[in-house]
Amino acid sequence: MQTLEKLITHDEFRATTFAPQEEKEYIFELINGTIVAKDHPTATHQRVLRRLSSLFDAFVSKDALGEVFFAPFGVVLEPNSDVQPDLFVALDANLPNLREDGFFGAPDLIIEIISPSSIKLDRSTKFKLYERTGVGEYWIVDTKNQSIEVHGRVNGVSDLTSFAVETGAVTSGIMPSLTIDVAAVFA
Repeated sequence: MQTLEKLITHDEFRATTFAPQEEKEYIFELINGTIVAKDHPTATHQRVLRRLSSLFDAFVSKDALGEVFFAPFGVVLEPNSDVQPDLFVALDANLPNLREDGFFGAPDLIIEIISPSSIKLDRSTKFKLYERTGVGEYWIVDTKNQSIEVHGRVNGVSDLTSFAVETGAVTSGIMPSLTIDVAAVFA
């Protein structure tokens, strides 16, 4: 006998009520119709997110290129996915996808800060989701190894376009004058 699991939509996901204890322990996302529970971020994660958010916000605001958002804020990439990337950028042309209750479509740039419990989710499941739904650029930030990977779209497929560990800098392909010093992020 085969058991079929019903996949849910982002509307059903947002209507879901979680037990108070579950909400204390986890952050929930909807990926490919399935609810995924993630651990809450660590202090190191939050420090790195704060630095990245400041750097991106200063760069984007300087030339009024768009807006920078960070979790918790839902990104609905498709009807059965509602994720909360650590940080994302929506450039001006993409801002019509912004609503009060989330961003509906593929942001220009998404950053995920990986942790031991999220490696498979961020490097595989979300990587494939972001690639399939047309996210322009996906940054993977690894606090343990103090590295940043930039995956840009090359002929419709995500490919590693910039990488640095401990020292050096990474450059964005969608905002070519944006260069981030890796040491400053992990200082």
